[in-house]
Amino acid sequence: MKTSIKHWTFMLSTVLFCGSTPVLAQQTDFQNLLNMCKACHGDTGESQFSSIPNLKYQNADYLSAQLNAFKSGQRTDKTMTKVAALLSEQDMQNMAKYFSEGKGQ
Repeated sequence: MKTSIKHWTFMLSTVLFCGSTPVLAQQTDFQNLLNMCKACHGDTGESQFSSIPNLKYQNADYLSAQLNAFKSGQRTDKTMTKVAALLSEQDMQNMAKYFSEGKGQ
């Protein structure tokens, strides 16, 4: 009986660990992408540079649409076109939500 309990405990812990790994990797990937955006647009979306738009409190749907436009090539910018190419649809929605809420320090 002890072997059976050890076996099931091992199996359950393996499934839980392996099942959570992709979520953790996605969170890390998103944080890295978000940090890239913050480098230009600021931690809260308030840019320190007059040539870079402020994103803080912008409408999330608008921000997501602009990222999609950069990704599709409908809108072009030397930097943003390259950045948007790295983003998934979910990343774009998460970025838009983050900056529309004025998060950050």
